[in-house]
Amino acid sequence: FCTDTLFLSSGINAEYGGVGISCYRLGELKESEQALSEANILNNTDPEVWGYLSLVCLKTSRKLEAEQSYKYAVRVGLKDEDLLNEIKNTQREVGFGDAGF
Repeated sequence: FCTDTLFLSSGINAEYGGVGISCYRLGELKESEQALSEANILNNTDPEVWGYLSLVCLKTSRKLEAEQSYKYAVRVGLKDEDLLNEIKNTQREVGFGDAGF
């Protein structure tokens, strides 16, 4: 599903971000990262994209990238409490990450 949707996207940042989030929720981490990375190329100051990139990296055991993505999400203004809590909970689940950095 996500792969097909990814190729149908018209290149608008919000669409790539939405596809990336949907793929993440479906557990399709590779496709999620592809879409989120494309969204990030189009707009590297979207805090939700950085937050979801952090989650993908956490789920794929990429500690340094997860921490960098999380810190940048906060730096560019991530205010979504649900997403912040999900990141913190995932950090605890996988056993790394400092939500308080």
